[in-house]
Amino acid sequence: MSLPIPDCTRRAFVGTTVAAGATLALAACGDGSSAAPNNEPSAPPAPEGEGTVVATVAELAVGTRLSVAAVRTRGEEAGKQAGFLLFRPNAKTVLAYTAICTHQGCAVTTKDPNGEAFYCPCHGSYFQPEDGKAVAGPARAALERFAAQIKGDDVLIYV
Repeated sequence: MSLPIPDCTRRAFVGTTVAAGATLALAACGDGSSAAPNNEPSAPPAPEGEGTVVATVAELAVGTRLSVAAVRTRGEEAGKQAGFLLFRPNAKTVLAYTAICTHQGCAVTTKDPNGEAFYCPCHGSYFQPEDGKAVAGPARAALERFAAQIKGDDVLIYV
């Protein structure tokens, strides 16, 4: 006894293939949650060596964020220019993070359309400026943190 095989139209085949591909693509992007074990922010590193002046205190008022660029001075990336994010929570403190998203390596900016977070426009991840922790979007890890300090009227980072 043979069972009848249903006719498969080209439209049905293409539709099923597209639906399966879309399902796999969405699954690969994650569930939008940032609650992951590796989302713990790192402690602020201590300044070592010579810092790089990236801004003035006038450019980074208390409570503000700023995107800057600097040439890395150590590690495998020494000699290469990179982007960094600064946040000044009070008159004596400045925090510095990489401007590279932990999701897929896009550039993170200070231009948050919904408030005061660091924002990745590629896939909509948000990071807290107080500690770099991922709080929304597909990113599941905190931003890499760098040593930074205020010396006189200058803001320095140690990269």
